[in-house]
Amino acid sequence: MEAKPQKPFSSQPGRKPSFKGKGKDSVGTKFGGKPGAKKPFKPYKNTEKKSKPGKPNDGRKPSFSKTEKRKQPAGGGGPPAKRQKSGKKPPPTEEELKKKRLEKKRELKNNRQQAERKEMFDIISRCKAVWGNLRRKKCDTEQKTKLMKELHGLIRGKMKQMAFAHDSVRVLQCFIQFGNEKQQFEVFEELKDSILEMSKSPYGKHIVKKLLMYGNKEMVAAIIQLFSGHIRKMLRHVSASSIVEYAYNDKAILAQRLMITSELYGNTYTICKSLERNTLETVLAANPEKLENILEETKQVIVPLAQKEQVIRHSVVHKVFLDFFQFAPEKQRSDRKVIIKTMKTYMVKFATGEFGHLVLLAIFDCVDDTKLVKQAVLSELLSVLPEVLGNKHGKKVLLYLLSPRNPNHMLPDIVKQLEQGDGNAHSKKDMAIRRRELLEAASPPLLDHLRLNAAAMVTDKAASVTVRDILASACGDLRPAMTAVAQLANQELVPGGIKGQLHMAEHPAGHLVLKWLIEQDAMLAEDGREERFSRILVDTVGTETMKSWVKVNRGAMVLCSLLNSCDSSVAAEVKAALTAIIPELQRINDHKGAEILLQNLNK
Repeated sequence: MEAKPQKPFSSQPGRKPSFKGKGKDSVGTKFGGKPGAKKPFKPYKNTEKKSKPGKPNDGRKPSFSKTEKRKQPAGGGGPPAKRQKSGKKPPPTEEELKKKRLEKKRELKNNRQQAERKEMFDIISRCKAVWGNLRRKKCDTEQKTKLMKELHGLIRGKMKQMAFAHDSVRVLQCFIQFGNEKQQFEVFEELKDSILEMSKSPYGKHIVKKLLMYGNKEMVAAIIQLFSGHIRKMLRHVSASSIVEYAYNDKAILAQRLMITSELYGNTYTICKSLERNTLETVLAANPEKLENILEETKQVIVPLAQKEQVIRHSVVHKVFLDFFQFAPEKQRSDRKVIIKTMKTYMVKFATGEFGHLVLLAIFDCVDDTKLVKQAVLSELLSVLPEVLGNKHGKKVLLYLLSPRNPNHMLPDIVKQLEQGDGNAHSKKDMAIRRRELLEAASPPLLDHLRLNAAAMVTDKAASVTVRDILASACGDLRPAMTAVAQLANQELVPGGIKGQLHMAEHPAGHLVLKWLIEQDAMLAEDGREERFSRILVDTVGTETMKSWVKVNRGAMVLCSLLNSCDSSVAAEVKAALTAIIPELQRINDHKGAEILLQNLNK
């Protein structure tokens, strides 16, 4: 049967469709309102029926009042299973994350080493465990012998592989350090074919150094002999050059040192040398016609070494440079300006170095171009005066400008060494004029520094000497700096100090500065200077305040210096003030200074 087709919907003519309960009118009229009105408001009423205890709740979810909800624990209401499901795990702390990262890193490292070393991995791990026990302080001799024997068995035949790794090389160093001569020699025998290669390795070089350090004389000689013919290449290498330097400076005897340096003088020198003539001086004396060739070849060797900062520091290189300059023609060694200009920006390092500061002293003694010295050397040093004065070598450089070759500051051997440059052919200017020009440049910054830092300098034992020299030798007006020093004593002296701060006249360094400067007035008078520290001190402090200084021994000794001042007016003024307290001085019996002061008053 064929289905009848549905008739299309069409409303009856003349009638409008009606939608009961759908429009605004029906809603409004349904609830008793006017047609088209809104639904009337009714207040909310809780019509839910509370289930009685013990009765089912018709399968509905349990309902809770607001007060009941408040009483629920923070973890959430509902059954425990739901609370566990909805609860979140707290995030890991930073320490936990760091620990996990370290564990992962350690695991990756072990896996990598195991893949790289293969069968050596387990052996090295065991060696490191033994090494850890061996280097402990609590390891006694008996246990150490046992561990060394065990370690020896593990590393035998595998030393070369271990010498080039950053961790296993420490095991070998420890074995060499604690091993006996037989064990050390066995290490050397196994590694001697790789000594040169190890010297160039950042890890292997430590093995070579340990063999030189702890090996006997025969082993040291054998290692240095292995360097023969390779010194030039080794010095051009950063790691290997440090090994050559250690061998040359700390372990080699004279014959071995000559062997090391001989390779740096060139091939001509090697041909001309013999057992009797084994220094540059003796070879050139026997072969004067070879001078030019030998020096040219030496220059070709040492110039590349000078261009490497790590290599130029070594004493073996300095020795060859010294030999070159001693025999080089004037044309190659006379231009001092080039040397000074290349030292720019490094002057503070030179000044604070044990040997570098001597170079600056030689410059002050020999270089006639004082304008260049002021610009290149003094400008750098004077810009960082606290740093230079705070260093024992830097302080000597500045004191040399104030009082050159003063035996109070310099050893006789250093003075003799500097005197070798006196009267050289390239210094034309009079030494006194050169020193005066340098002093005039250094004096204003030094005086200003003392004026601003008088308290720190006067109470420091090392710096107090500098105060004396500045006020004795500096050019210019000394009064502002002297006043700054005198002002530190401008207070009544309380024995033992106030809050641990001693008066300057009682201070171990401060009272010496006062005595030095008072006694120094005589020297200033001889030089025609007008400044007198004793006068400035009396005018600044006053004799009434100075009477309190008699309470302590050091203060009384400073007053004795004032009574013997070269300025007669100062001595008379202080004497008049102290004469008034003679009875008080006679009652003081706890220090010797009061007795000496009375003797000076009765003169």
